Amino acid sequence: MIPTSGTGRAPTFVSGSGIYIHLPYCVSRCEYCSFVVSTDDSSRDSYLAALEEESALVAREAQGAAFDTVYFGGGTPSRIPLADLARLHAALARHFRLLPGAEVTLEANPDDVAPAPAAAWKEAGVNRVSLGVQSFSDRELAAVGRRHDGGGARAALETLLAAGLSVSGDLILGLPEQTSDSFARSARELAGSGVDHVSVYLLETEKSRTIEEDRRLRPERYLSDDAQADVWLELSGTLARAGLAHYEISNWARPGREARHNLKYWRREPTLGLGVSAHELWDGRRRANVSALSVYLESIGKGKRPTALDQPIGAEAAAREKLMLGLRLSDGVPRSELESFVAGSPDSRLREDYQAWREEGVLEERDGRVLFSERGFLLSNEVLCRFV
Repeated sequence: MIPTSGTGRAPTFVSGSGIYIHLPYCVSRCEYCSFVVSTDDSSRDSYLAALEEESALVAREAQGAAFDTVYFGGGTPSRIPLADLARLHAALARHFRLLPGAEVTLEANPDDVAPAPAAAWKEAGVNRVSLGVQSFSDRELAAVGRRHDGGGARAALETLLAAGLSVSGDLILGLPEQTSDSFARSARELAGSGVDHVSVYLLETEKSRTIEEDRRLRPERYLSDDAQADVWLELSGTLARAGLAHYEISNWARPGREARHNLKYWRREPTLGLGVSAHELWDGRRRANVSALSVYLESIGKGKRPTALDQPIGAEAAAREKLMLGLRLSDGVPRSELESFVAGSPDSRLREDYQAWREEGVLEERDGRVLFSERGFLLSNEVLCRFV
């Protein structure tokens, strides 16, 4: 049974809309990274000015909507100069109606964390930090080019918590040089550090040619798929004992500390996206900004939104998305809606597979809702891709 908070369902917030801001600048690219980043910060001032311009353009479409989450993602947002970050947040507050108590998240690397920046982030309006711990093993961190070590991660956690910020810590399962025991130690240490939230991601070797080739040539450096599955199944118990409930495939939280911004994505609630490569769901349309930094800046310079994708979402696609994204959460989706979709699908194999998933315990039912079992989460990609 999946551990959940309170009533046994993922929490419900009375919410407004969300804003995501992409800040792509990094000192170096980590081996596993597949996001749009730039290791050349010579365009940073122009980019930050463009973000303010884009916020003014987008505000025309927001039409007075209220926002209760802001998420600064990257890239490495913690590398943005403190005065620039404060100015950017002030611009958002000027152009959009940010609700009192809004969740404002900043992604950070441990090597950027110190008492002065932490205090300045809080002063600028940030109240939640997502920290890229990834591992407490120096050997594993060095293997993927992280600039911090285990000691740096520990110090960063202590600093952020002492500053009174809500903290989420990331771990990666499947790093080169990682063992079952070393991952378990990292998970226990992070869970016991006082963080409110933990995210655990599987290393996607296919997104890095370097790692993919290394795993092919030196498989002994990597946990097997079966070993990763065993570690994953032990993980929820470790985190549950520390008071962290499994509320989404890759995410655990203390009650009331779930990532409110990310819940908007999984619940298909309105979100705006600012910056290069940012995505949004707004007014029944999905949009994505261009991924080339130069094209983004050029478009904003002409007073135009830098969209590469802009398409309406029809009723059938919306129903499919609702089920696919809803199944990611611990409370799943209404059985009636899921089975109605499956019955009406032109894919006859989906009906057969759905029955098999139920019989094999990949999916289970609770209170009229269908959800993944803890073991089923391991097979979630196989299941969810059938709704794409």
